Amino acid sequence: MPYAIMRFAKRKKGSINSMEAHNERQKEQYKSNPDIDTVKSADNYHLIQPQHKYYAEIMSRVEAAKCRLRKDSVLMIEALITASPEFMTARPSAEQREYFEHALAFIRNEMGEENVFAATVHMDERNPHMHVCMVPLTPDKRLSAKTIMGNQKKLSEWQTKFHEHMSARWNELERGASAMDTHRKHIPVWLYKKAQRLDKQAEKIKQLLKDITVFNAGKKRDEALKALTLWLPEAEKFTAQVKGTQDYINQLVDTSSTLSKKLSEKEERFTELSMEAAYMRHSLKSQQRLLDKIPPKVMEELKRVKSNRQMER
Repeated sequence: MPYAIMRFAKRKKGSINSMEAHNERQKEQYKSNPDIDTVKSADNYHLIQPQHKYYAEIMSRVEAAKCRLRKDSVLMIEALITASPEFMTARPSAEQREYFEHALAFIRNEMGEENVFAATVHMDERNPHMHVCMVPLTPDKRLSAKTIMGNQKKLSEWQTKFHEHMSARWNELERGASAMDTHRKHIPVWLYKKAQRLDKQAEKIKQLLKDITVFNAGKKRDEALKALTLWLPEAEKFTAQVKGTQDYINQLVDTSSTLSKKLSEKEERFTELSMEAAYMRHSLKSQQRLLDKIPPKVMEELKRVKSNRQMER
């Protein structure tokens, strides 16, 4: 059964510009996201065109509300709106647009139309989806993502209302299992894609290391060192970032192994998530195995490169 999908992410000041660059396709290349087909980027469109830069849009509303602002304030909530691929790809572009317009009407009604400043539909990735950007201002003019998003119970209520709104138009849409019931912490899409990218880099490095019995001077040495220099800091970050979803990954993989024969058609989404979790666990172990294979002399040189870079900053 297809699912109506809505995911929220809180954004602080430091991530606003990168989110804008992604949503508004301000980069020429997207090496970090191989799913983006820039040839199709011309098919992307806005349901709400931001009038200014994201940060300016946010601050204009914050200043007008005269609300308090802390250094670590959540300035923006971003909603990712889509549906299961089999649902989206089966529909003509006009009905896909209707789906996003219907979802946007829900967001505007719940958040307050004046707080929503951008809605961008991406048609250049594997599955059409929409990014909706909004300022978390409460009716009494406080900047509080916590009040709006709430706890797991409040988020579950958001998902229930969203499903009711969308299924009123497309009654075949299912509601996914509540995060409150499963106690899950989602694997972010960007983290899953990062795992895929690091795995590709790791395979290349393994081949380079395999061809070098003694890490001596030469073309292969320089090539391997360059590849490792790029891979190592990203792999270290990845390891730290995965820790935030480790319990969820372990729970999904373990539960899937015991229930795989009992899964029904309604639990297809659980199967999909379990496969993602298993891949993440495999990727983490793969990065660690590669780290263990790096010769001590190479590791020393990598540390010197890292130290020199930090001094240059």
